[in-house]
Amino acid sequence: MRGVSRWLVLFLALGASACGGSRQSVLEDGGQSLEKKGDATPAVAKGDALWAEREDRAKLDGAIAAWEEAAVLDPTRADVQLKLAYAYYFLADAHLRWAEDDAGMLASYDKGTNAGERAIRLLSPAFAEQIKNGKSWEEAIPSVGKEGLPAMYWYATNLGRWALLDGFTTVLSYKDRVFAIMSHCAKLDEGFWHGGPHRYFGVYYTKIPFPSGDLPKSKEHFEKAVGLAPGYLETKVLFAENYALKASDKALFQKLLTEVSATADDANPELVPETKNSKRKAKKLLDEMADYFD
Repeated sequence: MRGVSRWLVLFLALGASACGGSRQSVLEDGGQSLEKKGDATPAVAKGDALWAEREDRAKLDGAIAAWEEAAVLDPTRADVQLKLAYAYYFLADAHLRWAEDDAGMLASYDKGTNAGERAIRLLSPAFAEQIKNGKSWEEAIPSVGKEGLPAMYWYATNLGRWALLDGFTTVLSYKDRVFAIMSHCAKLDEGFWHGGPHRYFGVYYTKIPFPSGDLPKSKEHFEKAVGLAPGYLETKVLFAENYALKASDKALFQKLLTEVSATADDANPELVPETKNSKRKAKKLLDEMADYFD
């Protein structure tokens, strides 16, 4: 399966308005009750312990189940919703993608989006109130402070992936929201999640403006992301898969992916499963290099 972000931006580039899929927002309808039902601490701790072994699909499923239990016990804990938002993203990107389970990925990104939105509600109540009162996301996003950054980022990341899998018109329905959120994230902290906002725009500008993109701008964002977090391998994978391919830069493509492949699994001790997943993607791209370049 080719990189989801690459194809997402291809669809985003087509930019015409269209009626697509829609979501029931917890910010618009008030969402679940925030009544605390018990102590979530043991369930959170159980999830955290299992998460450490997330490379094992069964352990990851167990972590998610524990955190879902914690979220029911104490729906006021934004940290639990943030754990779930990333866990569902990781489930799709590091497990379901390799099983080519598009339906499973769709469901996982959907759950990650919901968790991200619940975290936004808890961390940025003033923003949530604006949405509930009818403001568009694009209008209200500038009101979110740095405390809401993680929730906004993981909400947008899951939403973009979910929209792509749901269909073309759904992508068109949410493209402006995702762009606005990532723009605001970059203003709040350009280095968040290992240069995440710059990584997003690196991909984005390989297609925007359609169809040629703005390759100098794309390269600038990718280089900023690499500079901010050189040990986060996913940036180099996306740099190669999106910019280097679009620019027909075989040398850069090979250089970036060779660097990824040569990185020790434990180069970043907190991200060993993520590092292994990026290395697996790099190997696949290198194996397919003859398909991309003459």
